[in-house]
Amino acid sequence: MNTGMPTDLYALAVAMKKGGVGKTTTAINLAYEFSMAGYRVLLLDLDPQTNATDGLGITIDDSDGTLYEVLTPARSDRMPLADVIKKSNSGVDVAPADDSMYKLDESGLGPGGENRLKVALATVADDYDIVVMDCPPSLGSLTISALAAATDVMAVVAPGGPDELKGLTRLAETVYEAQDLLNPSVDIRHVLLANYDGRSALAKDIRRNLQRDWADEYLGEISRTVRVGEAKARQVPVSVHRPDSYAAKDYHSATQTLINRISARQEGK
Repeated sequence: MNTGMPTDLYALAVAMKKGGVGKTTTAINLAYEFSMAGYRVLLLDLDPQTNATDGLGITIDDSDGTLYEVLTPARSDRMPLADVIKKSNSGVDVAPADDSMYKLDESGLGPGGENRLKVALATVADDYDIVVMDCPPSLGSLTISALAAATDVMAVVAPGGPDELKGLTRLAETVYEAQDLLNPSVDIRHVLLANYDGRSALAKDIRRNLQRDWADEYLGEISRTVRVGEAKARQVPVSVHRPDSYAAKDYHSATQTLINRISARQEGK
């Protein structure tokens, strides 16, 4: 185990109220970079679209459980979190999703269900140092469950237009609600700009806004490159596909900055 951080299980919710911003790609690549830095890492796929599960080449058989069985309101159908975890070819452990999780996001998790994920994570706390949670592109029951369990939130923004910054504001409002009702210490402590093209005036404008309004949280940019799509097609992190690519170097740098931030906060306790 790498002893630089953290002393307790660290749970990072990677979130944004919008699809196509690079959220899942970020969750996958951060999980991989953490593991390469020596941490025991678990990636939770909370998105019913199953992109993180598919993105690491995890296959689900009929007899396999997923996070649906961990979080279902039907107590008799529940499975322990440890029983649904699978190891990817890239070495990252994954608690997979399947499309039945749409029912959880739409119908809710039942009485006390918002804290069910937090309780489940406590059962594997001795086995992992870091949990990375890929949240759905919505602010429904599954995202609320992640916020209840999270140490920190990372907001992933893409330079698609003004709506991106509005999405960040809406996510912040939801996090404040979670602070009041479920998890007083959770907050957006990291903001990442994905799919960044430095030639684009719009991208540079969004970066300036983030650097101004989220100066303490801003983590940097992930370069736009075809290597990310190629890695996705191969079902591996971009650092496995092309470690020399700009995006691979950016994710490595962002992870190191993240580790340093968290270590400094742990030392300041």
